[in-house]
Amino acid sequence: MRLHLHPGRHAFTLLEVLVALIVLAVGILGLSASSALVSRLVGDASRLTIAATVATARLEQLRGSSCPGAAAGTAITRGIEERWAVAPMGQGPGSALEVQLTVTYRLRTRGSAGAERVQRFRGAIPCKRA
Repeated sequence: MRLHLHPGRHAFTLLEVLVALIVLAVGILGLSASSALVSRLVGDASRLTIAATVATARLEQLRGSSCPGAAAGTAITRGIEERWAVAPMGQGPGSALEVQLTVTYRLRTRGSAGAERVQRFRGAIPCKRA
């Protein structure tokens, strides 16, 4: 008489185990590749945020100055190059200024200087009345 300890139960074959391990390995590799991409994108977004903050600070500085005293210029702030141009706009003399601001920054990549990005901002600044 033969005893069956686990009737109707079958074990996995070696081939099924190997296929499952390969599928698991491909999934883990895909996850690690996507996490590296996400990390790079977060770093790029951080640089863009710094560039926008530098541009906002420059616009606020120009807004605080008098309209006749506002002039075009360049500067490097926190590793970001700024260039701005100022032109009068509106009917009356000195009613407002049009400001065009360009910020240039580099994205950080491994082993190289990184790709250069340029963001342009444009706005109007009302002149203060005396």
